[in-house]
Amino acid sequence: MCLIALALPSPVAAQSPVDQQTAGGIANIYNLDREAHVGGVEIHGTTAVVSQAIELIRSIRPDVDELTVFLNSGGGDVLAAIELGEEIRKQWALTAVGDHGECLGACVLVLAAGVRRTPAPERVGLQRLNFDQRDSDRERAKGKYAGLAKTVETYSARMGMPKKLFQEISQQSSGRVLLPDARRLKMLGLDGTDPAYEQWLRATTK
Repeated sequence: MCLIALALPSPVAAQSPVDQQTAGGIANIYNLDREAHVGGVEIHGTTAVVSQAIELIRSIRPDVDELTVFLNSGGGDVLAAIELGEEIRKQWALTAVGDHGECLGACVLVLAAGVRRTPAPERVGLQRLNFDQRDSDRERAKGKYAGLAKTVETYSARMGMPKKLFQEISQQSSGRVLLPDARRLKMLGLDGTDPAYEQWLRATTK
């Protein structure tokens, strides 16, 4: 089960959210203001919601210049988080974790995808990622784990994250959660702006 939930931001536009509900949860368009060209997406539920969340991100992207995904998640399925993260980066969306939210485990992979990442200190939790092996053959399961770990490492590098982030995640003992402060979040690349997006912002504000 993957729980990827997004914190409710304060309303900036008097507009009803658009919902897409599945048996696994609900995905909402939130704070969509076409006049101001801003909008957000919130997600509550399991991996069953990821495809709906991607749909909503794609549906509002043409109407907004700034699209933010607010994260409040206890973790979940790694491959689902990567799928969502890939779409977030493709759409040049921002990611954020508020003071009353959290982003643990696989959620960190989604946070890393934002072209601008704004997490509250000590609300992001690094922990060893769990892959659902379901293989009775120990050696085969070990090989699958190594392959999936490599997928995460490659994804992290593609998102522009420093190697230190993957190392920190991998080095956590089972059940332990590391909550970085503001300085460490910046060092790990989880608080900052993608250079290509930064360059685009400078070009458009001239």
